[in-house]
Amino acid sequence: MTVQGSSAAAAAAEVRAASGQEQASVPVVPVPVAPPVDCLEETAFRHFAPLLGACQGYAARSGCRFRSASFDGLENAVAGAGAIAAVPASRAKDSGPRLAAKLTAAPAVSDFRARLNAGDEMLVEEVDRAFRIVMAESVRNAMMGMFQTLEMFPPTPPPLGISDDDCAYEDVTAPLPAVAQRLYNDQARRVSDACGGPGVVQKRAMTAAFLVDFAEAVGYRLPPVPETQSSMLKEISTRIQEELKRRGDSEEVQNRARDAFLGGLGAGAAAEGLKQEAQKWWTDNWRSVAWAAAGMAVVGIAAVATAVLSNRGDDGRRRGRREL
Repeated sequence: MTVQGSSAAAAAAEVRAASGQEQASVPVVPVPVAPPVDCLEETAFRHFAPLLGACQGYAARSGCRFRSASFDGLENAVAGAGAIAAVPASRAKDSGPRLAAKLTAAPAVSDFRARLNAGDEMLVEEVDRAFRIVMAESVRNAMMGMFQTLEMFPPTPPPLGISDDDCAYEDVTAPLPAVAQRLYNDQARRVSDACGGPGVVQKRAMTAAFLVDFAEAVGYRLPPVPETQSSMLKEISTRIQEELKRRGDSEEVQNRARDAFLGGLGAGAAAEGLKQEAQKWWTDNWRSVAWAAAGMAVVGIAAVATAVLSNRGDDGRRRGRREL
């Protein structure tokens, strides 16, 4: 059956009808579908702009993430404008608009996969920049989740000497309440608009994550964790240890803070290196933090017991003097 000129929904229905044949394929005309909202910032990575533009519809339906499995079976479904593309029955579960968005993106995905794996210098440079953005956002999200869990977002009372426009949360050598307040200020600035409009920084970060997903999916070897984020992890871990000792938090609170921090680092290969470094610190040091908190409780109990025994001794001596 010829489906040229039919809607994407009808095309998808034909694919579903053919799904009983394992190797079956149905000719489909890719029908451009306008996404509800463009979630990718094409101007942020100009050498990837054609890929980002072609993927807007797909990204709007994938949560702004690139998943390699989304294009399984579409490797040969690349056709020019108005041409008929063959879509395998394995894509039978894709709705019409979703399938159309993938078909629109497929040619660019194929092209940029080949160029990136061939070592295109401009693309490699932009992937590396996107990776650094993702690393910075991962650590930031992890810190924010942890501060919320510890009820320090913002800290109460606010630390002295931190103005509302002080957003230098990257200085994790400062006491933890100061770091938390600066991160809170930075988040407030992002939400209220400071550099081009609300959500601009967030949109750029989502675009960077999409490109890193793409690079990982097509087999590009991602760089190691940048030294800046590696150092931040070590420093913030030390600040956490100091704060938990000061507060004497229960083990339950400590575990929730740890889970929030690790969970905030995100998923995928880009975040895996950060998680491994952070997990190593928690494994090596968390027990000492827990024991320190427990030790403070023991010291407190011992102090109370000593006071009670001392009072009992004083009472006994006073009774002895009275009996004499």
